[in-house]
Amino acid sequence: MNRRLILLLVLLPVFFSCSPFKKESSTLYINGRIEGDEYDVGTKYAGRVVRIFHDEGDNVKRGELLAVLDSQELNERLKGAEENYRALLSTVKAKEEELNYYRNKLSAEEKRLSELSKTVELQIKQSEDNVKSAFSKLKMAEANYRRSLSAFKKAKKDYVRYRNLYRRRVISESSFDSVKLSFETAKANLEAAKSAVSAAQSQLSSARRMVEIAKERRKEVGALSDEIRALKRTILAKENEVEAYRKKAEAAKRAADEIRATISNLSIRSPIDGTITEKLVELGEVVAPGQKLFTLYNLDNLYFEGYVPERKIGLIHLGQRGFVKVDSYPNRKFPVVVTFVSSEAEFTPKEVQTKEERVKEVFKVKLKLLENPDHVLKPGMPADCYVELEKR
Repeated sequence: MNRRLILLLVLLPVFFSCSPFKKESSTLYINGRIEGDEYDVGTKYAGRVVRIFHDEGDNVKRGELLAVLDSQELNERLKGAEENYRALLSTVKAKEEELNYYRNKLSAEEKRLSELSKTVELQIKQSEDNVKSAFSKLKMAEANYRRSLSAFKKAKKDYVRYRNLYRRRVISESSFDSVKLSFETAKANLEAAKSAVSAAQSQLSSARRMVEIAKERRKEVGALSDEIRALKRTILAKENEVEAYRKKAEAAKRAADEIRATISNLSIRSPIDGTITEKLVELGEVVAPGQKLFTLYNLDNLYFEGYVPERKIGLIHLGQRGFVKVDSYPNRKFPVVVTFVSSEAEFTPKEVQTKEERVKEVFKVKLKLLENPDHVLKPGMPADCYVELEKR
């Protein structure tokens, strides 16, 4: 009886181990390590480290100042660029004042030209009107002279005839005196008409001279117009000169701004909310362009990375949950969720130690850590991951 009991106890484990009703494992084991997105913080420019604000292990915010470099060369270049910019601004101001002077002069000359043109044309018109008036008066005086001459000739003829008659005592003295008076009156009228013609001729000549004088003033208008055209050419040249200096000033400002931006890049800031895992620079050290100064990780955004054998890749898919364990905290489980399953197989990386050493092809998987209390997990830690499998 005792022998049968002992035999039964020995065979039961073998039976259950070979039984088709054996319960399958509810998790998939994956060996790997904790990883995260590494951020290297470096410098674009050479300089001496004059201040360091954080050390390894410090948590920093995005944009927070990590260190400050100083570059004497850049400071000297900035000083020169700013002096050049100020000098060009001063030149631009002087050129603008000069341009405004010529513009004001042009405005005054154009106003003077307008007034002069109106005055000259008015004088010409008035002179021409005076010529017409003088010419009309001359014609009237000449007509009056002809009438006076005709009357004088008739009166003279009567005077000669009546004088002869009077001498022969044919007519009375009173009759002769009447004819004589008419003759003297006609003679006086003729002299007056002749004088009027001379005066009208003189007035016409004077009016014509005034027309010529007025027309001569048109040359002043032409000369002033030429001066204005030359002034406009000068203004155009001055405008181009001002624009050229403005562009030089703008270029100088951009150059100063670029140097200023470069100097601002000497203030080294954190690109993320994260933790400094490496500080690779010391106070007073002279660093070169491109040199790495800090390494940062976001310890709230870590993930587990491992490799699954080809024959087990069908057991894992996106969204599956599980947990991670690390040697540093053997009694703690850190929840994870599958976020990446590679679609291409690769040979087992050398750093991965799998239980099945004969497996040659594996698939990379990543599982996001859902929490990292007190940031106890760090990138590079070896870890064991257990993915919960769906029940069949």
